[in-house]
Amino acid sequence: MYHITTLSLTASLLGMVAATKNPVHRYAQLRAWGQPGCRASNLGEEGIYGDYIGLCKPLDNYDMVRSVSAESIESGCTLYIYRNLQCHSERIEVPLNKCVSGEHEYKMYKLLCDV
Repeated sequence: MYHITTLSLTASLLGMVAATKNPVHRYAQLRAWGQPGCRASNLGEEGIYGDYIGLCKPLDNYDMVRSVSAESIESGCTLYIYRNLQCHSERIEVPLNKCVSGEHEYKMYKLLCDV
C-alpha cells in the first residue's frame, strides 16, 4: 500500500513539473533597434526565459526602441510588443525573422505561450 501511494504521489508531482514553465529554458529571443527598419542602432538582444512568460517587461530602460525583430520563438509561443507601459492595448505581434518598425517608440514586450 505504501509503495502504491508513493508511486501515485511521484507521478502527480512529475506531471505538475512537466506542465510548468522551465525558468532556465529560452523560449524566445528578440533584438531591439534604435532606428526604424531593424538595421541601424542595434540596442542588443533579450532572451526570454520561462520565468518571464506572460509578464509585461520593458524593451530597454535607457534607449528609445524604434524597431524590433524576433530571432527565435519557441513553437506555441507568440511575442508581442507595446507602445504603452501596461501591455493592455496597442498590442503588435512580432513574427519570427520579421522586423516590426514604425516612427513611434516601442516600450514593452510580452511573450505568451501554450506551455
